[in-house]
Amino acid sequence: MPDLIGSVASLTGYHDRDLLASTLVEVLADWLQPSGLSMYRCVGEPEQPRLLLQAGLERGSLPARGDPPWTPLEALPAAADRPVHRQALASGRPVLGMPSVQGGELMSVFPLLIGTDRFGLIEVRSDGPLSVEQQGLVAGVLKIYRNQIGLLDYSERDTLTGLLNRKTFDEQFGKCLEADDAGPRGQPPPDGAERRQGRAASSHWLGVIDIDHFKRVNDGWGHLIGDEVLLLVARILRSAFRYGDRLYRFGGEEFVVLLRADGRVNAESAFERFRSQMEGFRFPQVGQVTASVGFTELRNHDTASAAFERADRAVYQAKDSGRNRVRCHEALIEAGTLEASEKVGAIELF
Repeated sequence: MPDLIGSVASLTGYHDRDLLASTLVEVLADWLQPSGLSMYRCVGEPEQPRLLLQAGLERGSLPARGDPPWTPLEALPAAADRPVHRQALASGRPVLGMPSVQGGELMSVFPLLIGTDRFGLIEVRSDGPLSVEQQGLVAGVLKIYRNQIGLLDYSERDTLTGLLNRKTFDEQFGKCLEADDAGPRGQPPPDGAERRQGRAASSHWLGVIDIDHFKRVNDGWGHLIGDEVLLLVARILRSAFRYGDRLYRFGGEEFVVLLRADGRVNAESAFERFRSQMEGFRFPQVGQVTASVGFTELRNHDTASAAFERADRAVYQAKDSGRNRVRCHEALIEAGTLEASEKVGAIELF
């Protein structure tokens, strides 16, 4: 029988969500010995969620594998198309021992609820029904996982807006560079997918967003209204960008976005969509509030400080040219508006 204390220790020893998900699946597989086990994250619209495979494995296969976080939403299965999964999410209770599409197997689906959020699902395929003891084991492990996610949320998220915080950006930046040549957790691309060589056609971009004249909001309406504006900006950010894009609040009126896009035109389109939504939104009491955006493409062997510096220079140019606009650092260099510079740590080489 696997070591229970060791299994719990392995679940509480990670501060990386991807590693935590794969470890949860591997711990459950070690205890249940199923024919297959998958953990899905609910993404997209809460009313019509799609299922992103965070970690999954088949009998005898390690390590657990998952979908890349940038997988297009439309390519993911809809929960509505899987009756057992849909029932588990709707009821908030496990659905046990249902016939699986795999011949001769039974499928049990456990909803993963975090607060009122239908966070995801655990799917267990087995040769026979799960025992009461096994069902209790799954419930206990999911409780540990929920507690660990709660601790991560507390340390990784901005307390006002719920967006990721600056500390998390510094820790996660390197993952974006690694992801261009591998799947989640450094895995190779799936069978049939080409590994990108050198510069990837689809690459990561960093955008810095600064609310225009935010001091006027605080001075004119007070800090409570200012906080309300920040909360609404966070909501617009979530609406404008895709589920796989990472959204951060750096403090004050400054936000950062890390996204994946096929080329500069598509990256600029994403940031322009946000800018346009900001411009068109009417904030209670305040009215119109706009934002200036600067963005840059992540480079091979880039650093967080160097990439942020490039995007920040583009933001300053956007503000100097009238605010409420989007500027690309590389385009400004090509146009001669900015001088090229190479930042290494805290030293800038011209």
